Amino acid sequence: MAMTGIDVLATENRASRFGFRLRESFRLHGLFFALPLFYLLAFKVAGIFNSNLIDGDPFWMFISIMFFSTLVALLAMVIMQFYFVAAVDRSEKPISGLYRRMVSVLRHHDTMVRGIPMFLALLIFMYAFTFFKANVTNFIPFAWDVTFDRWDRVLHFGTRPWEWLQPVFGNVVGTLILNVNYNLWFMVMQLFWIYFGFIHKPGLDRTRFYVSFFFTWSIGGSLMAILFSSAGPCYYHLVVGGIGPYQPLMQQLRDFNAIVPIWAVDTQAMLWGLHSNGSIMGGVTAMPSMHNATALLFVLTTWNMSKRLRNLLIVHMILIFLGSVHLGWHYAVDAYFAWAITLVLWVAAHHIAKRWEAQPKIQSFNAQCSSNI
Repeated sequence: MAMTGIDVLATENRASRFGFRLRESFRLHGLFFALPLFYLLAFKVAGIFNSNLIDGDPFWMFISIMFFSTLVALLAMVIMQFYFVAAVDRSEKPISGLYRRMVSVLRHHDTMVRGIPMFLALLIFMYAFTFFKANVTNFIPFAWDVTFDRWDRVLHFGTRPWEWLQPVFGNVVGTLILNVNYNLWFMVMQLFWIYFGFIHKPGLDRTRFYVSFFFTWSIGGSLMAILFSSAGPCYYHLVVGGIGPYQPLMQQLRDFNAIVPIWAVDTQAMLWGLHSNGSIMGGVTAMPSMHNATALLFVLTTWNMSKRLRNLLIVHMILIFLGSVHLGWHYAVDAYFAWAITLVLWVAAHHIAKRWEAQPKIQSFNAQCSSNI
């Protein structure tokens, strides 16, 4: 049936209102753009004083990050909505229910108005983070691995932490469980991004999560990673030389990988190859551990939400820690330091988020954009 003039006018008015609200949302998400843009500017300024920094092809790198992030974001949204269909709606036709929910989300003005600016801010932030991570050794070459290995032994009564884990995880099944959980971290992070970006109502909790995330990854994942430049146990022999104390662990992982896929083994080899070739995607850094820092941030963010979700994320965090050590990615002190940074920045982010959310214009926007799916 053809649209009438009134239908066309109504559609145009809805589009016009959406465009106005979206522009207003970009303006009122200024904090979330200021942080990643300052982060990116810091790298550009550092490049003036350090000619060794690499940036690849910045334009195509951003396009690649945007394309990949959009696909993963859509996948995360599908997973989240499928959970609602199966566990909340209990639909007898989950596929059609999922389709209706996805259409509803993508056409829901409040969801898009609050989500699109945050998604773009995250793209800019991860774009800047990639530059810093790829250039850690161009700022300061690996210099802390021997020290962190020694600290691990001192803190764990003369024994390296990976040796402590051998009785429980020094087998194919235990290693596979840790590896699956370690890789699952990436999708958990995407789910948090999408949930707090698009689904969760604007307010203090949402702002605190993102401010904490930006601070933890920029201060911990970049500044501290440069100051405490280290490669990690899996690369110890390549950085320090000789056989190294982690070769028995790495050989065990390679042996297990011949039986079942232990993805850490191939990923570690791929990353070192990219790093050796000077690729912008070849960032190698151990201290502090962003896996462990972000896993703790997940727990802190959900502390006053669902008890079941919080407990599930605590288990995820513990397994991330064990996996980071057993899979050779990190020294245990990488995690301890990461947790300390995360806790400090979580407290600092609360005060920043509280001041930001106290602004009348922010409160007004939140009230207008508070409906949920």
